[in-house]
Amino acid sequence: MTTGRTDDSSQTIPDFRDGIKKDVAEIKFLIHDLRVEGFFNEILHYHVTLNTDLEIYNIEQAQVLHAADVQELKSKLGAARKAFQDYSNAVKSFSPDRTILLLGRRYVDTIHETCHLILSPLWGRSDQVLSFLPQEARSVRSRRHYRNCISWLYGVHLRIAAFREESNDASARAEFDIAEDVRDFTLDVVRGYVVEKSEARVELLLERMDPAVIVGRRQRFRRMYFNLVMNAVDAMSGRKAGAVHVSTVVEGDRVALRVRDDGVGMAPEKIAQLLSDRQTLDGEIHSLGFVFVRQTVAEFGGELAIESTPGKGTTMTLRLPYQKGKILAPDPTYRSKYRLPEKYRSLAIEPETAQAAAASAATASAAAAAPAPREEMPAAKDREEERACGRLLFEAYQKSRAQFPGCIFAMAVTEDDRVEMFTHKPYERDWNISHEDLSPMHYQATFRGRIEEDELKAPIVILKPPQSLSEYFGFKEVPEAERGLERYTRMVRDEAIRMARKLIATGLSPQIQVLLSGANQFFPAAPEFHGTTPFALELLARQKLSAGES
Repeated sequence: MTTGRTDDSSQTIPDFRDGIKKDVAEIKFLIHDLRVEGFFNEILHYHVTLNTDLEIYNIEQAQVLHAADVQELKSKLGAARKAFQDYSNAVKSFSPDRTILLLGRRYVDTIHETCHLILSPLWGRSDQVLSFLPQEARSVRSRRHYRNCISWLYGVHLRIAAFREESNDASARAEFDIAEDVRDFTLDVVRGYVVEKSEARVELLLERMDPAVIVGRRQRFRRMYFNLVMNAVDAMSGRKAGAVHVSTVVEGDRVALRVRDDGVGMAPEKIAQLLSDRQTLDGEIHSLGFVFVRQTVAEFGGELAIESTPGKGTTMTLRLPYQKGKILAPDPTYRSKYRLPEKYRSLAIEPETAQAAAASAATASAAAAAPAPREEMPAAKDREEERACGRLLFEAYQKSRAQFPGCIFAMAVTEDDRVEMFTHKPYERDWNISHEDLSPMHYQATFRGRIEEDELKAPIVILKPPQSLSEYFGFKEVPEAERGLERYTRMVRDEAIRMARKLIATGLSPQIQVLLSGANQFFPAAPEFHGTTPFALELLARQKLSAGES
């Protein structure tokens, strides 16, 4: 393992701490953080698809109106691309600072205007138009993905507004609870980015969240945290499964914000490069994120440490001073300005019934402690699928009509080896299917998995543990007083073993290869499960349960 550390005394980057150099650096940092191009392309692709569906199904009047909306979007995106090209050329050619600042602000303005257009209820009219189309239409079936992108762009719109407000009062500092802010910003913005960027292959897990009041520019803190998550997701870009673990832990007179991934890791020289000073940002348009992180840590009076093992992952730890004993009530004014409205926060889940919609709304609010009602399948079907779930999964994978065949599934096994939930669906040609589509009520509370082809065209199983500790305990009906991280780890570990045994007993090959996300948390004594090398399903099935087996 390699480690590195820096503190505020090494954060001197003298040529952009104030004046126009500082303004140029700030606009560069913002543009680096926005990450909107791919989402804009997805929005345009969706609306072109929707317009094609309207033409295919002879909905002429709606098609004419929607075609005009699409043309307006294309015009906005064309202006945004040109603005970015002008800005990029100015940076790379070492244009004067005032030119870079002007062109950077112009580009940010075009992004803000494009987001405003897309978010306007008077533009696109997709919800009304979709009501005319049948369920098998491509645009109807990809609606969840589109709405996730909309949610992300709403967050971009808010971040630009906050940046402008902060720029007008750069000395503005506020007290805020680090745990509450990380939790809110993750639910509003960061989780949606991780889902879409990683094609739902990377989990973002909030773990221990100690409350602690820190002081500084709140929006800048959020952007710093987002940069850490972006780096973690990028480190797992080649992985079929992975996890980003986030925690805030009070340690003496500091609170530690940790972002840990199980990605490719870093060599010592890379860590040294990240922690070293950059004397200038002139001509720089990429690789700005970590410079921003270091500057922000220094501004908050903290220190930064990096621990990494090549091939196994990286942990970024920010230790910041906090106000001992201070407790803050939630700030409703701030929340109303910088939190996503409820209709956008719940877009990642596409409810299929009124009951599911109610459960989704309850989950989105922090106060949802009661478990959601169980999904039920007909008893006969349930018994049939329990007898054959392994075979059904493999057959669905074989029958998949997608360009890259596969099958997605969700599964839960009780402590008495009974399958209490099993649902699956093969990949289809034109449908970017997600676990939310399978089980909108319980997708964070159960094991999820995929069967896909590996590089050699052989089948491989990717398993992901439950995403939410509270929802898992709710689904398992564990009393509040008996919940805790240790019990969660034990229960999830044992359920993984029981599920492997059940899949083998019902027709899945014991030799099929497996990747298990978060394996180092649940199976720390089984290094063969860690990293990027798959292992045979039977190795998981052979593990001993926590209760002890002879």
